[in-house]
This record gives sequence, structure tokens and C-alpha cells, in this order.
Amino acid sequence: MQIWVDNKLYTSDNRSTIFQFCSKIGINLPCFCYHEKLTIAGNCRMCLVEVSTSLNLVVSCAMPILDNMQIFTSTARVRRARESVLEFLLINHPLDCPICDQGGECDLQDLSLVIGSDKSRFYEPLKRSIDNLHCLGPLVKTIMTRCIHCTRCVRFLTEISGGSELGIIGRGNMMEIGTYIQNFIDDELIGNIIDLCPVGALTSMPYAFKARS
Repeated sequence: MQIWVDNKLYTSDNRSTIFQFCSKIGINLPCFCYHEKLTIAGNCRMCLVEVSTSLNLVVSCAMPILDNMQIFTSTARVRRARESVLEFLLINHPLDCPICDQGGECDLQDLSLVIGSDKSRFYEPLKRSIDNLHCLGPLVKTIMTRCIHCTRCVRFLTEISGGSELGIIGRGNMMEIGTYIQNFIDDELIGNIIDLCPVGALTSMPYAFKARS
């Protein structure tokens, strides 16, 4: 099949999503929730692109490529949408990058530098805060106010590790990640969610405040 990406013609023999195809040809789209080993969630909305088959912007990680599809990854409409999504993610995100162990290795920092706005429109007196989790064992340090709800940790524990204790609670402004009932998650693979987290919500407890990246 033939696919046009930013007015350049490419060919593909296999069925894949727009995100995977763009990554294959060397175009890196921004994302938080996508991971190649996990199922597609499409809930961070950072990988929005413009396609010829839809009037609205589409989530590239969940949209399969079609023959003769025209994809635009860097139009003014796409850049404005990504900047708006990033602004929403930063509304309740705390300003503690200097003391965050993820600082310097944070996807949110990197995308804020490249895509984010140079000014803030936040005028509320307080940001939303969420209680930390104390059920993830001695390896995982949690500061859940930093969480951007990418659900990587939830999908990993559900699909790879086989547990179902961690999940999404609430909706809208009350959404948070936690356990449905107060119980300790006894999982041998729990430490992997430290590397999966794109922000500083889940960091290594033994490594906390030992050094900077």
C-alpha cells in the first residue's frame, strides 16, 4: 500500500498504526501512554495527527494505516492541538522539577521544552493534590500528584504481571490511579513500573535523593 506522510510517498506491506509506521520511517511523534509491549490506550492524546480520511484530528497510536492515506504530522493545527493537550496535562502538575528524581529523564520535561507554550494561563489559587500510594512495596516511591494518567503501570500489572489490584478510580477531575480497596500489592515484577512511568509519579525509593541524572 502507498501512504503519504508530510507530502512524501512511502510504501508499506504490513498493517500497522500510524504511530508505528511513522516511527519506522524515522518520524518520532510525541507520546506518553504508548508502549510497544502494552496494549494501545490512546488516552494521552499527544500523538494527534491530521489525515485525509477524517475531518478531525486522529490519535495516531490507535489509527491503522490505509492505502493512499495522506498523513500530516506537523501542520499548524496539529501543533496547536498538542500544545493545548500539554497545557491541560500541566494544569495540576506540581512545580517540583528541581527536587524530582525524574528530573533530566522526564518525558514531560522534554515535550514541554519542544512543544509547550512559553507562558502560563493558570490563575487558580490551588492545584489538585492526590494522596500517595503506600501499597507498592519497598522499591516504588509514589508522588501521585505528578501522575498524568497514562495508565502504563495499570496495563503492565494487568497484562504482563497478571494482577488486577491497580486501576483507575473516579472520572474527570477526580480521576486517580490507585487500589480499589486498601491492600498491599505483592508482585515480583512491581519494580518495572518505575521505568515505565514517563513522569516522576513512580520513582525508585532506594535511589531517592542519592544523585541527579
